[in-house]
Amino acid sequence: MKKVIITGGNGDIAKGIISELKINGEYEIYAPGKEEMDVTDINSVKNYINSIDPDILINNAGYIVPTTISEYDIRNDKKSIEINLFGLFNCTGAVLNKNSEAIVINIGSSAGTKARGEWSSYCAAKAGVIMATKCWADEGVKTICISPGRTATKMRKALYPNEDQNTLLTTSQFAQVVLKAIKGEYDYGTNIDVNIHNIEELLQ
Repeated sequence: MKKVIITGGNGDIAKGIISELKINGEYEIYAPGKEEMDVTDINSVKNYINSIDPDILINNAGYIVPTTISEYDIRNDKKSIEINLFGLFNCTGAVLNKNSEAIVINIGSSAGTKARGEWSSYCAAKAGVIMATKCWADEGVKTICISPGRTATKMRKALYPNEDQNTLLTTSQFAQVVLKAIKGEYDYGTNIDVNIHNIEELLQ
């Protein structure tokens, strides 16, 4: 049984991944929320990861509060970058310090390659996630970035309450791509853009 840590364990994407891993039956799953492991806190991350010694890390914790830069609500921008980008570095470094052969799956976003007004800190952080993945792979880390497009989650529902849910990727579909990445079916260092239009091709 390989040990898997999924950060942001209370989120819908994490729950979808957990369900998929349980179906597969090969994994011992840990999905801490902020109360168990705050990804922005160095000691919290180190203590939790040292107690588990995982074989696989899925960096899934995320945060977004749309705001324009002219509003200058810098606290939200700082929190977004800390959770979406620094948290990824914090958790990855701690895991690889324990196990240099660990697999690292980074959950990016289509926002990492597509500019969106009022999302600048989130988009910038996710662009950083994509580039960090490429750099780490260049260092020999077994890492890949998987970037969901429009996905049916509570976070998406809060941002777009009137959106037609039938036009969205499901968390189950996305989780199946994550499992394929864990099993090494995609090249390390790549960013896999996942959306409702290409999901069937990705799962073939």
